[in-house]
Amino acid sequence: MRRLKTKPFPYYVGLHSLEELVTREHRVCVMNILGSESRKVTPVSHEYSGGNIVAGVQYGRRGSLETKLGAIPVYRSIREVMEKGIAFDMGVVYIPPLGVCKAVSELVTHNEALKRIVIVTEKVPARDSRNIRALCQEAGVDVIGANCLGMANAWDRVRIGGSLGGDHPEETLVKGSIAIHSNSGNFTTTMAEYLRTAGFGISTAVSSGKDVYIHFALPEFLYAAQNDPRTKAVVLYVEPGGYYEKMALDWIRDRAFGFTKPIIACVTGRWKKNITRACGHAGALSGSGDDAESKERWFDEYFGVDVFDPKTCKVSKRGVRVSSIQYIPDAVKAVFEKIDEKPDFPSTGDLSLKLWLGDTMVKLPPSLDLPIVQAPAPYDRQIVEVNKQVGAHYLRQNMALKSGASRMNPETQVSELHGKTVLDLSRRTLEENLYFALAKVMPEKSDLPTLNLILNLFMKIDERRMELIDVGRANGCTPNAYLASQIALVGNKDLLAKSREHARFIIDLIREFGLDEHTKAFPEELDAFVEAHLLRAEPSRKTDISDLLLKEVKKSKKSCVALKVCQHIIALAERRGLEIRDAYEFLLATIAVCVLWNPMLEKRISRQLVEDSVTYFYLMSRIVAYSVVDREHNPHWKKLVDQKLSNLNHSFTENAFKVLFGRVPDSVELLEFQTLLGLTITNGPGTLSVKGAKESVSARNDISMAFVGFLANTGRAHGGNGYEAIDFLVEQFKEADLRDPGDPAHGLDLKQMANKAARAFGAHKKHALEVEDGAVKPIPCINHPVFRGNKINVDPREQFVAEMLAEKGVYNVFWEYYRLLVKELYAEGVTKNVFCVNVDAVLAMIPLKLVWKDLQAGRITLRQVQELAFTLFLFGRSVGVTADIADHRDRGLDMDCRTPERELSYVL
Repeated sequence: MRRLKTKPFPYYVGLHSLEELVTREHRVCVMNILGSESRKVTPVSHEYSGGNIVAGVQYGRRGSLETKLGAIPVYRSIREVMEKGIAFDMGVVYIPPLGVCKAVSELVTHNEALKRIVIVTEKVPARDSRNIRALCQEAGVDVIGANCLGMANAWDRVRIGGSLGGDHPEETLVKGSIAIHSNSGNFTTTMAEYLRTAGFGISTAVSSGKDVYIHFALPEFLYAAQNDPRTKAVVLYVEPGGYYEKMALDWIRDRAFGFTKPIIACVTGRWKKNITRACGHAGALSGSGDDAESKERWFDEYFGVDVFDPKTCKVSKRGVRVSSIQYIPDAVKAVFEKIDEKPDFPSTGDLSLKLWLGDTMVKLPPSLDLPIVQAPAPYDRQIVEVNKQVGAHYLRQNMALKSGASRMNPETQVSELHGKTVLDLSRRTLEENLYFALAKVMPEKSDLPTLNLILNLFMKIDERRMELIDVGRANGCTPNAYLASQIALVGNKDLLAKSREHARFIIDLIREFGLDEHTKAFPEELDAFVEAHLLRAEPSRKTDISDLLLKEVKKSKKSCVALKVCQHIIALAERRGLEIRDAYEFLLATIAVCVLWNPMLEKRISRQLVEDSVTYFYLMSRIVAYSVVDREHNPHWKKLVDQKLSNLNHSFTENAFKVLFGRVPDSVELLEFQTLLGLTITNGPGTLSVKGAKESVSARNDISMAFVGFLANTGRAHGGNGYEAIDFLVEQFKEADLRDPGDPAHGLDLKQMANKAARAFGAHKKHALEVEDGAVKPIPCINHPVFRGNKINVDPREQFVAEMLAEKGVYNVFWEYYRLLVKELYAEGVTKNVFCVNVDAVLAMIPLKLVWKDLQAGRITLRQVQELAFTLFLFGRSVGVTADIADHRDRGLDMDCRTPERELSYVL
C-alpha cells in the first residue's frame, strides 16, 4: 500500500525531525556483511551504537561476524532473515553496484516495517538509482546515498552505514548543536572534528553521497533540521552537479517550511566547470548552470554577504559561505555570536598548523618557518624511529634487464644517466660526473676541491703493484684485462671496510641523537657514547695523510651536520687527550658522508650508497693510476702515484690526462679529453659492460668484483672498437705530411684523400662480392643501424660534439676527413646514401689527434695509441658503471641476472 507523502514535499519523506533519522531504537540488517569493507566497518558501528545490528546477509552463505558485543548472525537472504523472525527497520547495502537495485528490492519486498535504507556502494548505475527511487517512494522508505558513508546521531551515540567518525567515532562525533549534510563522506568526519576542536558538537551528520540521484537531499534535510530542537545551525559541504541546493533555498525563501536556522556552506569544485562528463565523486554533469560558481552565487544571494573572510568575520543571521572547510569553525563562531548563541563546550585546541616534521635543508621565509612541536603519543615515538631512517629506500626486484640509473632514450637514441644525456655530461669534468653518478646531482662548487683531494690521494700506489700490469701487457692483454687483474685484488681491503664502518657510525650517531643543521649544542650523552665507541687512550701512529685530512675537516666551512659532528668529535678527542680509532679511515668517511649528506637527506640516494662511497672513489682512482701507458717516460705519473702529498690539489680530470698522455694539457686538450669521457659514460643497461657489472652484483660480489665484471665484458668489439678506426686513420694519413692535426692550415687536400679512399673501398667491395664467400671489410665507425635510411644521415651525438668543439674554435683534421669520406662514398656510388659518421669515430679521432706528434716522432707505438683510446673508453664507462652498480645494489635481488631455463635452447 502506498504511504502518505510528508508535507510540505511533493514526494515521500518519512521523518519530521532529524531526531528521528537514526536512533538506538532502530534495528539494522547489513547486506553483504562479510564483504571486505563491511567486515572492517560494521563491528565498529555495532559496538559504538550499543549493538543495534541484528542480522546480516551474505548471499548463499550462513555464518556470523564477530564483534566485541557478540556475534552478528549472517543469513543467505532477506527472506531467511524474516523467516527466522528477526525484526529490523533499517537496511545497509554494501552490495557491488550492479546488484544494489536487486538488494533494495528484496529489502522492500520482504520487510513491510522497513523505514530507511543506507546505500554505501558507489558507481550505482543512474538507471538503477531511478528504479530505486521509484520503488522506495512507493513503499514509503527513505534512502540515504548512494555513494555515501551513512548517518550518525551524536546525541544517541549511534551511526548506521559507513565509517563516519572513523575507527573511534566517540572521539569525533561529540554531542552538540550543529547538523552536517555533506556530499563527501570523509569530509563529514573532518568537519565534525574541526568543529569539535572549536567547541561545537553535532546533533546529526548525514553523508548524502554525490551521485546523479541524491535520495536524501538538502530540502528534506533542512526541513528535518528546522524541526530538530537539538540543532541550532547547519553546516553544508557542496559539490558541483544537481539543483537540490537551489530547490532548498527557493523553498526557504517561499517559507515553504519556515526555515530560520543559520547555514554555513562550503562549495568546492570550481575546476570541474568545463568538464562535460560525469567526474568521479561529483557524479553529475557540471558546466550546465549547476557548477561550483553557480552554487556559490545561490548561497551568497541567500546569505546577503560575501564569502567569509577570517580577518573580518562578516556574516549574516542567515549564515555565510566559506571558501574552504578550514574556515568553518571560525564562521560558525561568528554566526553564533550574530544570533546570540554560545559554543557547546570549551574549545579543545585550534586548527593552526602544528608541524611534527620539518625540513632542515630548506630556508623558509619567517611567515612559513613554523616551529616543530612534539606529536602526541604514539606518533611521537613513531616519528623518532622514522627520523632515524635516512636516504632513499627502493623496492627490491629483478633488475636483470632494468636500471634506475642509465638508459638509451628510444626516441633520440642518445644515452642518459640519471636523466641527463651524455651530451650534457660531456660538458662536465670527470670528477663532477663521478659525483653525479653517485649523488644524482652535480656537486656544489665548494665540494670539488675535497673530491679532487680524495681522488688524487687514492692514486698513490706502490710501483711494485704495476708488475701484474707489465705481465699482462707482455702477454698481449688488452687494457681491460690487465686493469681487472689489479682491481680484483682490491677486494674489501681494510681501508674500505673500516671507512664503511665509520660512515655507518657517523650516520647512526646523527640519527640516534636527533641532530641536524640547526643543532648548536651536543648532548653529554653523545660525548659519552663517542668516547666509549670511537676514542681510545692508546696513541695512534701519526701520518702525513691523516694530518692532511684532519686539517681539511677542521678548516671546512660547509654547512653540514655530518661535518659539525665530526669536528665536534675531533675537538672532544683533543680536549680529553684521546685518539680517534682508525683516524685515517674515520676522516675519509667524514668527508664522504659530508659531500653526499644532502643528496641522502633529499632521498636521492640510499644510505648504503653513502656508506660505500669511499669504495667507489678508491676504485675509480685506482683504474686511472694503473692505466699509465708508458710509465718509464711519464714523470707526471711518477709524481701522482708517489707518497708525497704536495700534488693533490689539481683537477682529477687533468691528472687523468697526465697519466695517459704524459704531459700537462692545454685548455683545448683538456676540453677534448673531458668531452670524450662524458660521451662514453653510458649506453644504457643493455651494453655488455653494464651487464657484466650487474651480473657480478647479482652474484653478491664485492664492489671491486662488480668493476671486474664490467672490465671483463669490454673488449675490441665493445669499447675497443677504436682500435680499427685508429688503424684506418693512420693508414690513410701515413703518406701525408701532417704536423698538427689541430691546425686547419695543414695544407692537405682532404677531399682528394677521401675520394681516393672511397674508390679503393668501392673496388674492394666489388671484388669481395665477385668472390664466393668474399667478406667485405667495412670502413670502421661509419653508418649506424638507427641513423640510416635518409639521403643524408647524421648521428646526433657526433653532430652535437662536433658543433660544440667548433664553437670553442677546436679543429680536428681527422674529423673533417671522416665527414668528407662519407660524402665521397656516396659520390662514387659506393653507398646508396650519405652515411653518418658514427659517434664511435670520436673515440678514435680525439685520442689520435692528442698523440699524433708523439706517434710521428716514435715516442709512442701504434698499439699504445690503440690501448690509450680503449683506456679512455674505460675511464668514461667506469663512471656510468659506478651508477649502475650502486643502483643494482640498492634495488636488485641475489642471482636476478640468471636466465630462466625456459628462455634457453640447445643448438646442434
